[in-house]
Amino acid sequence: MRRLLTLVFLLALTIPAGISITGCTRNPAGNYCNGEGYGLKLTDVATIILQPQTTGISLAYGQTQQLATPTAKTCKGSSASVTSWIYGTSNNQIVDISPSGNLCAGTWNRRSGGGIPDYTICNIPSPLPSTNGYPYESAYVTATGAGVTSNQVTVYTHPQVTAVSLVLENAANTAQIINGCLSQTQTAQLDSKAYYTLNGQQTLLCEPNTSGVPSCSTAIGNLSYTAQNTSIATIDEFGVITAQLPGTTYITASVAGSGSSAGYFSTCPPTNISVTLNGSTSGTVTQGVTQNVVTTVTDKNGFTLTGLTLDYQSTNPLDISVTSSGAVTANFAGQASIYAVCQPTTCNPSPIDKVGVNLTGTSITSNPVTITTPGIASDYVWYSSPQSPAYPVSSSNQYPISIPGYAPSTGSQYFTPVELISGTVGPTVKMPYVPNSMKMDNLGTSLYFGSSHELMIYATASNALTKEDTTVPGMVLAVAPNNQTVLINDPLRQIFYLYSPSAGTSTTYSGTGLAAQWTPDSKTLYVLGYVTNSANTSTPYTPTLFVYNVNTGWTTYSLSSSAMSQPPTAPSTTTAAVDWPVSTTVTIPGVGAFLSSSSAGSSTATSTPLRAWCPSLSGNTIVQAYPQAASATAQTDVLAATTDGAHILGVGLDGGTSPTLSDIGLNFANSLTNGACPSSGGSSTNIVNSPVTQVLTTPSGALGFQASALDQVVASPASNLAFITYTPVSGTTTAATLPYYQPNSNGTLGVVGQVTLQEPSGSTAVPTAPVAGAFSLDDTTFFVSTSGDNLVHYITVNSLTDTKQVKPGLTDGNGNPVPATAIAVKPRTTT
Repeated sequence: MRRLLTLVFLLALTIPAGISITGCTRNPAGNYCNGEGYGLKLTDVATIILQPQTTGISLAYGQTQQLATPTAKTCKGSSASVTSWIYGTSNNQIVDISPSGNLCAGTWNRRSGGGIPDYTICNIPSPLPSTNGYPYESAYVTATGAGVTSNQVTVYTHPQVTAVSLVLENAANTAQIINGCLSQTQTAQLDSKAYYTLNGQQTLLCEPNTSGVPSCSTAIGNLSYTAQNTSIATIDEFGVITAQLPGTTYITASVAGSGSSAGYFSTCPPTNISVTLNGSTSGTVTQGVTQNVVTTVTDKNGFTLTGLTLDYQSTNPLDISVTSSGAVTANFAGQASIYAVCQPTTCNPSPIDKVGVNLTGTSITSNPVTITTPGIASDYVWYSSPQSPAYPVSSSNQYPISIPGYAPSTGSQYFTPVELISGTVGPTVKMPYVPNSMKMDNLGTSLYFGSSHELMIYATASNALTKEDTTVPGMVLAVAPNNQTVLINDPLRQIFYLYSPSAGTSTTYSGTGLAAQWTPDSKTLYVLGYVTNSANTSTPYTPTLFVYNVNTGWTTYSLSSSAMSQPPTAPSTTTAAVDWPVSTTVTIPGVGAFLSSSSAGSSTATSTPLRAWCPSLSGNTIVQAYPQAASATAQTDVLAATTDGAHILGVGLDGGTSPTLSDIGLNFANSLTNGACPSSGGSSTNIVNSPVTQVLTTPSGALGFQASALDQVVASPASNLAFITYTPVSGTTTAATLPYYQPNSNGTLGVVGQVTLQEPSGSTAVPTAPVAGAFSLDDTTFFVSTSGDNLVHYITVNSLTDTKQVKPGLTDGNGNPVPATAIAVKPRTTT
């Protein structure tokens, strides 16, 4: 019991005492930064930060600038309050500062009198500072509040900078700047030369890495750099530039309130774009199946490039299409080549006056991947006979112009559709006017018929007239592969129309066109024609290449050193020779154009050479659009490019009637990756080896026919066969054959031959010449129309035999049958 009472007594005393101590304790030392009860309190100002800490401030003499409000912090990093600031300077003759923190590169006015407030006029230092003979000097400013002084901020004073020239330096040896460009993700330090005006002359103020001349970081402080195109390069506040995507961009620099175009910077473009399908450059894609190609891109320094926006192109988009991400889909049986192209403005862009610098601003293409989709597709085919367009001619020349593919004729006001699954020829469709041209878009949705009255558009799905537009009369020369733009030329008014079918609107440009072709991406259009100078009555016509680009608009290039007295004329004339190129073909995948070397209307054996027009680059050469890159001695009235990008096929008459075929082997594997068509200085030189490996020519007459004009060279989708169509010699009555050429891949001349043209049972007509042709997109059939019998012959490609003949039923205004001179083909499903 005694022990229990003792325990109760102790509890009674202990518990109240413990509660009293815990609830009333005080710790004054906890309000201090050191926790010891003395020194800075937690709410006191511990540090003051004055910006900019790292870059300093640059001021031209006489300039003013308000300092940023200082930032006060407690010892715990929280914001602290300062009621007033005191500003100081290390040299108030160089950098003066007002009580409110307004800087002056010189000295402020004080007690000026006349009612002029103090600190409103910044007086330039007198005399000007001189540091080692250069007019610059620095001072330091600080801010003090609550008894604490800030960090020092350097203020650079100097004359007004009037010009800046960019200097690119290696940063921390993280990249090698080779030939003026920097590889993607690599960095470099930007620096500059800066100038000021002295006695009216530009005078060097600072320059990096030069003995006796101060560096700009010492003399004028930190320059602020800005890239015009931040997708190509980004720049931090210290002038460290990081290469992003290929291309060239302008760099501007600013200091002390003045800006200047400092120079340009290039991120290295691709030099190799490798495309494969399942690890190979050829493959099979089953109809209805989608497969992705694999693309690897490297630059000249061996760095792998990522994030590029490439254009994927198919040479046969109706059968085998490819998306912007490289997904290949086989819609119908056929063959196609797939390419990846890095091209401005979405890839490797540059300012217009820097095209070619460091190989930027130009298209760079991959190797082709050959895709085969097995099977046979049926087709829709349309036949028409456009009338030869009327072109103005001089008073001394009364002959119409001859254009390949359009033999002189009165034409037909009808077109004929054929559905091959049934094999029957459909009823003829009468158009509002006799057309002078027929083109189908690559998507196979519309047929465009030009005329001197209006444009007529028919839907391929129904053969119905969907639009008539009288605002764009003329000849349809080319339809963009994406079906968004149609090129129409009115030769009488000498006007080009770039027509939008969906909007029904157009833009115009002056000129007369003979032939035209879009690149597969629908971004560039090449037009072969001429311009007329009516003031020069003796030689009013100048052969001209017109180039239209969706980014840069129209540009023109003369194809002759002197104007001509007449435009190209019909072959029956006996006037003096005039060398007029009248055919053009765009190289696959469309980086440049080749122009024919025709001497249409010539009675002599002279001709201009075949010419290639595309960017011609070497090192830092600046090119303007498309200078003539090269030429080759090959007679080529008509041209075609094979879809594998390996051949330009040309056939020429050279003033006679015996044709010569030229197989011009292209070597784009290296040259395209360096900007398309490199040659020495972009001058007209023989293009052997760049980009042409060799020109292989058949002997005159070896093709086995005589012609008064050449109409077409038609290359197959598989690039292994081409047929030739032509206009017969006047008075021809003997049966003609269909000439063909099979190119080799080993650099030797291919095989020349002729297909015998058959006649239906009981027919007594004679085919005098093949005048127009087109391949089925599955590469199984060649449709060729012939004069004399006015039939269309179906040539089976694998056996090179004439297996079927149909009568399209086209007639002129008098009811007389005429041959089809224009053929359009579209695949269709067989199920």
